[in-house]
Amino acid sequence: MKANSLFSGSRLPSSIKSGFSLVEVVLAVGIMGLGVVTILGLLPHGLDMSRRTANEQAQTRIVDQIVGELQASDWATMGGLIGSGGGQQLYQFDDQGLRTTQSQYTTYVARVKMAEVAEVASGTILPSNKTNIRNQNLRRVSIDVAAVQNVNFNFDAPPPAAQLKRFTSLIAKMRP
Repeated sequence: MKANSLFSGSRLPSSIKSGFSLVEVVLAVGIMGLGVVTILGLLPHGLDMSRRTANEQAQTRIVDQIVGELQASDWATMGGLIGSGGGQQLYQFDDQGLRTTQSQYTTYVARVKMAEVAEVASGTILPSNKTNIRNQNLRRVSIDVAAVQNVNFNFDAPPPAAQLKRFTSLIAKMRP
């Protein structure tokens, strides 16, 4: 009973009050506001980085798909590149990098052509080859991928704002 009688009927000292003062609350809200503004400032940069990453992944998928099809195709025609009018093929792809034939889903247009027409009959010279002997089992292919919806995109004279990437790949076959 004595322990109870210590605080019964007496008031707590004024230095042991609970709660926050107005200055403490204003400082806490200010620090939190600064953090939120900083995070919101980074949001556009993160969204831009996410968009560029998605474009890079789709373009890589497109190039991998085209190279795979060329390696699986007939060596004499290289999937229509050799012997076709102009020596090039145009393909349409959607936003995920999958081939499409419907122009309303087109997000990327790719042009595939032989890097040098002379390599068709005689093969490719490797850069490390000092004797300029051509390898009959290699063909160099140029793949241009543009992030445009226009199927008639001009790859030879693209506008300055066009997102165009150029890739070169060696297609190898051990048996023609």
